[in-house]
Amino acid sequence: MAAFANYSTTPSANVTIGTINIAENCAAANINDAIRAILAEGKQLSDIVAAIDVSNYIPKSGGAFTGSITRSGAGAYTYYADSTLVGGLEYVQPTATALPTSPAEGTKVYQY
Repeated sequence: MAAFANYSTTPSANVTIGTINIAENCAAANINDAIRAILAEGKQLSDIVAAIDVSNYIPKSGGAFTGSITRSGAGAYTYYADSTLVGGLEYVQPTATALPTSPAEGTKVYQY
């Protein structure tokens, strides 16, 4: 893990970079060394991020999954073996409510 994880979000708590003292009245050379250390840590973090394989993630712009989708937790994915079932909408409504008009194939209506 990159050393950035060791820093505090409170600026005044960060008085060292690695093992380099950057507290008030530190040696001037420590500032140069600290900048170099920060750059090295930033590069390390960059390498970690670049190594993350996102090729199996669906892009925010959309796309299609192939194969079976699995999940943990509650709920389920709607899956249609027939491509003509394009609705995908699900209604949960009281029995006194009128049914949806002209629903697409694959629309489900649950009444209670």
